[in-house]
Formats: sequence, structure tokens, C-alpha cells
Amino acid sequence: MLTLQDLKWIVKEPETGKKVPTARYLLEQGEQVVSMENGGEVQLLVFREGYVLYRIGKYTTVFPVHSCGDYCYENDGQQICVDASFFEQKEWYLRLLLEGEDRLAKNRETCHRGKAVSYHAVSEEWFFLSSPTLPPLEQLIEKEQILELMGFLTERQRDIVILYFYYGETQWEIAKELGITQPTVSQTLMAALRRMRDSQKDSSFGKKADSREGGALYAG
Repeated sequence: MLTLQDLKWIVKEPETGKKVPTARYLLEQGEQVVSMENGGEVQLLVFREGYVLYRIGKYTTVFPVHSCGDYCYENDGQQICVDASFFEQKEWYLRLLLEGEDRLAKNRETCHRGKAVSYHAVSEEWFFLSSPTLPPLEQLIEKEQILELMGFLTERQRDIVILYFYYGETQWEIAKELGITQPTVSQTLMAALRRMRDSQKDSSFGKKADSREGGALYAG
């Protein structure tokens, strides 16, 4: 049996304060050491770099293995804490599953509380523009690509895109919520999608150009 303590010995411990990598980076560049799946809906991947990628359905989150210590929860209004040493000797995935579930629940609560528009909060569980026909791992990569394109938008454009696609609000509801007219919402939405599409084309062209230049340099 591989315990959580064994796993922490195997993987690296990221520096404190280091930015957590994206799911796309781990899937493309990370070294997977152990994994667990449950019917294709729940997926837990651990990478030698010291990070966990947890997916349940269309939601995902990434967190450090070594951040999983004591586990506290509420029961009938009373807070109960389980010491980290308890989990250290249990199956490696037990504490990681609890952490993943809590993080996704917190993300959804942050997003839905007052329907505050939060680009950061939705980033870990982005799904509305990805292709449902793709396998789960390819879907994650596509979601990360969409997040990159969102970086080209203005704050107002991001707000409207998130409200329209993520929350499923109508253009009239968005207009009322943001204090603008429906035609403005429509124009902003179309401009945002056009900018994302153009940015994607520019990015693809740049990669092809780099590839050609790299090939010529190697040949010379």
C-alpha cells in the first residue's frame, strides 16, 4: 500500500509562495507518478513536481501535495480536526480527495455568492467553451487555452463573457445587473468573442512561424 507519507517522500515539495502551475502545464510538461480514476467522472493525478490535479465531472483544481496536513470540518456546528499524522499512514489518495472536494466547493461558493463576477474564481473550473466530445484530459488543455485568450479581453468584456456563458444569464439580465443597455451588452459580447478568435489565429500563426524558423536554423 502506498501511503500519503510515502507519496510525500517521492514527490518534490514546491517552494513556499511559488505560483501553482496550470492543469495544462502539468498535463503537457509534468511527470505523473500515480493516479486514480472512478468511472471517468473523478480523476486524481499526482505529479513528481509536487502537485495534484483533481477533476470531478467538468470541474478541476490544482494544489500542492505537501499542503495537505490537518483536516478540519464542521459537524452540527462544532469544528472537528483530524491530525495530519492520521492521514500520513492511510492510502495516498484519501487526504487528497478531501482537499480536492473542499477546494472545488469553495470555488463554487465564491463564484455564486451574490453572483460576483470573478475571473480568478472561475478559472479552475472553466468549461463553457470547451468541446464536450473531447476526452477529459484534452478538455482540460482546451480550457487552459481559453483562459489564455481571456487575458486579451478588457475587464468589462470578461465580465460579460463570464455572466453570459458561465452563469447563463440573458443579455437583458446582464444589462440590468451592470447598469448598461442590452445593445451595449450584445456589442461588447461580439467584440470579445471576435478578439478571442483573432488572438487565437495570431497565436497559431506565431507558433507556425517559430517552427519554420527553428527548422531553418537547424538545417543551416
